Amino acid sequence: MKVTRQWKVYGLEGHRQRESFFPSRKYDFTNGNKYRMIEILNSDSTGTNDYSIVKITRNTKQECYEELEGQLSDGVFENSRTGIVEEIFS
Repeated sequence: MKVTRQWKVYGLEGHRQRESFFPSRKYDFTNGNKYRMIEILNSDSTGTNDYSIVKITRNTKQECYEELEGQLSDGVFENSRTGIVEEIFS
């Protein structure tokens, strides 16, 4: 079973999100039934540089959260000063 969760990742208070200036993109590292998909929606999709949206698909909600933590520290956002991270419920 796959689970997708998504978050708005804002820049540090008073700053725009550095990542949002890059093109939106998708990564799919899925291997068989082990899902690992990451989609980054930046200003070319959201229309704002205040935040980027990160969509993560994994096998469980916990894996999604762990992937987010990894992306914030060592992944897509590693060179960005991140502020509030707000989950989007749809």
